[in-house]
Amino acid sequence: MAEEKKKGLFGKAIDALTTRDEKEAAEKAQQAAQAAQDQAAAAQQRAQEAERKIAEAEAKAKQLEAELKAKENQEKAHKLLEEMRARDAQMAAAAAAAAPKFIAEYEVKGWDETLSHVALKYYKNATRPYWMLIYEANKAVIGDNPNIIKPGMVLKIPELPADMK
Repeated sequence: MAEEKKKGLFGKAIDALTTRDEKEAAEKAQQAAQAAQDQAAAAQQRAQEAERKIAEAEAKAKQLEAELKAKENQEKAHKLLEEMRARDAQMAAAAAAAAPKFIAEYEVKGWDETLSHVALKYYKNATRPYWMLIYEANKAVIGDNPNIIKPGMVLKIPELPADMK
C-alpha cells in the first residue's frame, strides 16, 4: 500500500485501464472461444445429420436392391413355371402321340380261343408279331403268360404300326 500512495492519480488510472483492457481482452477471447465452440458444435450436429441422411440413403438403396432382386427372382420363377408348363404340354402331346391307338375291344368268348385267333380276326394274319402286338397292349389284363386267355377278358386291339401293314 505504500507504493499506491506514491502513485498519483494518473498512475492509478493507468492501472485501472490496464486491468480493464486485460479484462476486455480476456472477455473477448472467451467470447471468441465460446463462438468457436458453438460453431464446432453446430458443425458436429450438421455432420451427424449428414451421416444420418447417408445411412438412411444406404438403407433405402439396400431395400430397393432387395426389392429389385425379389422382383427379378419372381420373374425368373414365373418364366421357369411357364417353361415347365410348356414342357409338360409337349410331353403330354408326345405321350398322346406315342400311346397306342386302339381300333377295337374284343371280349374272349371261350377257353379254346388264342391270341392268334384274335390277330387273324383283326389283322388277317396270325403270326407271332401280330398276336404279340395284342399281348403287349394287354399285358396287364392277360398276365405273364400269353398262352392263357380266359373267357370274359376284354382285350384292346391296337392299331397296326406302319411297318406291319
